[in-house]
Amino acid sequence: MNKLKLDLGCGSRKKNKTIGIDIHPQPGVDYVLDLQTQPLPFPDQSVEYVHSSHFLEHIENPVKVFTELSRVCVEGAELEFWTPYAWSNSAFIYGHKQFFNEDHYLHMCVWNPNFWETALKARWLLKEITYIIDSDVLIELYKNKIPLDFALKYYKGIVREFGVFIEIHHNYQGEELQPIRTFAVERSSRRYPVKTMFELNPNPIDLKDALKWFSSVEVEQQLFQPQPTTPEGEELPSQLQPNQTELEQLQYQLQYTQAQLQQARAVIAAMQATKFWKLRDSWFKFKKLMGQK
Repeated sequence: MNKLKLDLGCGSRKKNKTIGIDIHPQPGVDYVLDLQTQPLPFPDQSVEYVHSSHFLEHIENPVKVFTELSRVCVEGAELEFWTPYAWSNSAFIYGHKQFFNEDHYLHMCVWNPNFWETALKARWLLKEITYIIDSDVLIELYKNKIPLDFALKYYKGIVREFGVFIEIHHNYQGEELQPIRTFAVERSSRRYPVKTMFELNPNPIDLKDALKWFSSVEVEQQLFQPQPTTPEGEELPSQLQPNQTELEQLQYQLQYTQAQLQQARAVIAAMQATKFWKLRDSWFKFKKLMGQK
């Protein structure tokens, strides 16, 4: 007997050769049901593939659906989920209740697999994470020489949507797996690996150097001090070269003066709020009024 293939929340665009499931009756929907409150109408371990595209972000509790998938899926069944990427503007349009990123699936499949194996009643193995990035965005990153791994880690608006590919196992005895990361300009186009630039375990020496630099006067000077302007290719005369000690003294003097100014403003504000100050103002206004008469 052939195993089943499902498309959850398929709407009118059901994936080819799948059984369409949606809460609204429309062309292509084979079963009309609310996946949040109703079980899937299939026997245990009868499904070999589940597809879902821009459905999971619309429901309150995807874990209920995930648990039901564990029940109906056979050993080694494949899941393919697509959702808007959390760090994109489209993730926040009306009707979306969840904002998915990698951590949702890493938490279930990689970081805390034993806990989630008990909760889901199956072991979920995250095999691949794929980012869909528009071609104009890739070109901008390339022209500005910004590595994709860096952009994915720190920028928003890079990824339009992302997909995860997962295997379900009921008696998994294998090793812990780390998913591969890929990117493409469309779901159906060629996928390329995301080259990792960051160490999983930072070097303690690098961390020490970073903390030293960020807490030093040098970083303040580099970030906040205006740079001397000279014609290109020329250097300042030696007698005009800034002295490091003098720069530090001026920096501390500026900070001290700013602190004194802030304290003075706070004292004045406190005095102006007192009854004495208000009486004083009233007295001067009265004297001015009498003098005018």
